[in-house]
Amino acid sequence: MNTENKNKSVLFERGSFEVGVLKEPTTQILDLLTSMTVGSKGAQYLLKNIAQRMPQMAGKYIMYMTKDSHVISTYTADLRTTQENFGDVNAYYIRFFAFSDGVQASNSKNDPKSKPDGIFKSLVKRFLSKSPATFGIDYNEIPELPSFYYAFFDAENFRSTDMSKLMGLEPVGEFDTFAFTRLHPKRHKKVTQLEKVHYHSMQKKVGEFYSKFSVYSDQFMFVNDSYYVWKEDGEVVAGLQANKCNWEIKKMSGLNGFFMLNILPYLPIVNKYFNPQKFDFITYDFIYFKPGHEDKLAKLMESMLHVHDVTFSLLWQDVKSPLHDVFSGMDTGFLSNFSNVPTGKIMMTTNRLSEEQLHDITKKPVFTCAMDMS
Repeated sequence: MNTENKNKSVLFERGSFEVGVLKEPTTQILDLLTSMTVGSKGAQYLLKNIAQRMPQMAGKYIMYMTKDSHVISTYTADLRTTQENFGDVNAYYIRFFAFSDGVQASNSKNDPKSKPDGIFKSLVKRFLSKSPATFGIDYNEIPELPSFYYAFFDAENFRSTDMSKLMGLEPVGEFDTFAFTRLHPKRHKKVTQLEKVHYHSMQKKVGEFYSKFSVYSDQFMFVNDSYYVWKEDGEVVAGLQANKCNWEIKKMSGLNGFFMLNILPYLPIVNKYFNPQKFDFITYDFIYFKPGHEDKLAKLMESMLHVHDVTFSLLWQDVKSPLHDVFSGMDTGFLSNFSNVPTGKIMMTTNRLSEEQLHDITKKPVFTCAMDMS
């Protein structure tokens, strides 16, 4: 291993191939990620806001593979040191994974390990077997701490789930995707943008709300100063953060997907609410409510649609999350009827983590951050 500087480490060199780790993406890496189609059998879409997401990740490790100095494979893991019941843990969220068109994952039995994608997957599996801080660059985390890598996979994305197993990731839980829509969203009078002077107290309040979740991290809280609250008699009784997103949708499965991509965009009046080529929407993070005020969430979410001038929003919840029950019983709007997504898989691989510690993490709902999913 050749450590070139504090932001790059070369792990492997053979002929025209090089594999290494970076702290910041190159232009080639961003181009590859921006051009990748997410999903395979089910929904397929392009992430159009990767250039904005990358700087928001404070502890990213970007593994890459080049051939003749051209990036052909890359994956990104983001560090968040979390506090679990048994102590601190280094959790690395697998955020992006992409191959160039010439190196797509193959099911060929003709010595796949000799192919570029096979070499890269083999090295990624080795990379995931220990803390990335042992590979020459780090974010001052303690490599000796228990650690794990985790990811969220669409249940219909068989190629990715098969690849995850090849890399040593195993299913440890499930999550659901919720769409919340309003054709004519209104902003409710009691919804206000949280003042910066109250950030610390709100951060503490939200942290306590998620104290019974595992893998909780507030690193993305207050990004773009987009945290809004509902107050009663001066007290915050509900709050959430809205994140702006943009996708280009290529494919959706089932009859509902066919309707949304091939009929809805061409219906008079209705078509102005959904454009698959430029799908602007928002997601919700750090959702909070005081017991007894669950009903404020739908009004908050509708107000965020109005603020950001969109009609569609998404959020994700572990099936064990108490918030899952709240959203399951909510009126999510007309357009949500056409966006049903199968239950997804939470995948994980561990390092220095005992079976008892793993059980302690997975018996609780896993915190699902919409910034990670979009």
